Amino acid sequence: MRVLKALIPVIALAGVFFADYASAQSFPSKPVKIIVPFTAGGLADALARGIAQELGREWPQPVVVENKPGANTIIAAEATAKAPADGYTLLMANDPTLSSNQYLYSKLPYDPVKDFIPVINVAETLQLLVAGPAFSGKTLADVIAVAKAKPGEVSYGTYGAGSKAHIDTEAFARQAGIKLLHVPYKGVADVVPALLGSQIQIAIAGVPPVLPLVQSGQLRAIAIASPKRSAVLPNVPTFTEAGLKDFNASAWFGLVAPAGTPRAIVEKIAADVSKIIVRPEFQKKYISGVGLELLNQGPGQFAEFLQKDRAAYAVHIKNINVKLD
Repeated sequence: MRVLKALIPVIALAGVFFADYASAQSFPSKPVKIIVPFTAGGLADALARGIAQELGREWPQPVVVENKPGANTIIAAEATAKAPADGYTLLMANDPTLSSNQYLYSKLPYDPVKDFIPVINVAETLQLLVAGPAFSGKTLADVIAVAKAKPGEVSYGTYGAGSKAHIDTEAFARQAGIKLLHVPYKGVADVVPALLGSQIQIAIAGVPPVLPLVQSGQLRAIAIASPKRSAVLPNVPTFTEAGLKDFNASAWFGLVAPAGTPRAIVEKIAADVSKIIVRPEFQKKYISGVGLELLNQGPGQFAEFLQKDRAAYAVHIKNINVKLD
């Protein structure tokens, strides 16, 4: 009898395992939805649609993309968190969704740690310090020297208080020992014209939105916030090479599912997406070809990545002392 009682938990676990395995084998048996927390046409949307299209070819069911923009990705995150935990609803999450929002808002309608399970971290966009015609300097040393000579006068643009650009630029200023003038805009689409029109002097932005303007000479690339140079901008030094050691910043895009989604289904989705995003033709069209960097981190690696990302945001947001509510 004691042996039988001892075996009950083992039998129960085995039952769960085989049930999950069976569900994964038949997955998907109906259409799958990827929720994107941004409007159509942006980087995250294009990436999600590329993955959806290729998965639809691999799977017996279609994969559709639903845009739910607004509230710094909160609307989309809440909708995903409340969806059934069956693998049929995924979220193309990024930094605010799972890392920074919890420090920017006193209360969220979802728990960024407990309400989601990481599936696959797809790609990241490296952050680039660029200067417009209003700033005559050409190097990182020039930016720092001018800012030290004129504290609070060198202006930088972002897409709002608490945004990725705001957090990264203030982290840079803090590390460099300088004070800059923050000029917030509604979005990246407003920051670039402000740079070109000399309304602001510098900005930290993701590589893709500014790449064509850097390549055409309309904006000057000062330094890239990564451990190594970008393949699409090989002549632009890293911050470390330019004199500011170990300043790194990037924005990531990854798929997550509601917490409780069977592990076998999570593993299947991750494996199938991984096969797609490593294909050269996919990378050329949706990743390296537009200035993104491939991550391809499965559930375990993605979970470890998120722990470090959240810890870094906790420090940076505390330092700039900003709240969005």
